[in-house]
Amino acid sequence: MNKTRFFQWEVFGFFFIFFLGALLHMFYEWSNGNIIVGALTPVNESIWEHLKMVFLPGVVLLVLEVVFCKEITFPSLILGKTLGIYIMCGTILGGFYFYTLFIHHVLIIDILLMAIAVALGQVVSYFVSSRVEIGRALALLSLVMLFALGVAFVVFTFIPPHWEPFKDSLTGGFGIQ
Repeated sequence: MNKTRFFQWEVFGFFFIFFLGALLHMFYEWSNGNIIVGALTPVNESIWEHLKMVFLPGVVLLVLEVVFCKEITFPSLILGKTLGIYIMCGTILGGFYFYTLFIHHVLIIDILLMAIAVALGQVVSYFVSSRVEIGRALALLSLVMLFALGVAFVVFTFIPPHWEPFKDSLTGGFGIQ
């Protein structure tokens, strides 16, 4: 099975997720505070809201790859992309809290961290999707996990826990204001 086309899509996906994610950072403000836009894009400067910057583009890329990458089976693609998106989110969370133990928050480090997270997620997505054949049960579990993360982003935008990852670093507030 030729996986060259899928590899090209995954490389394209790095740039797609990174640049669309960067644009998503401003969509809520550009929409004049539209709550529908806010449900899908960052509404404040909390680390949690910034995870939407990789989640939504990652899901859009998944849909595009389902349509255009027929050489990869649907169950394998779902598992690979779900793992990739979770790795992106986990890398951003863990990397942010790790580096801010030693130095104050720095924008360029945040940008580099996002690039590293997207690259790691895309590498995992490629290797899992192109090399692991799974059954329907694991594919369904992957879809449920991806859907659950999406629901968490929406719910916690409007009803956030009052925990540090959900706290706006500029205002000290939580969720959509």
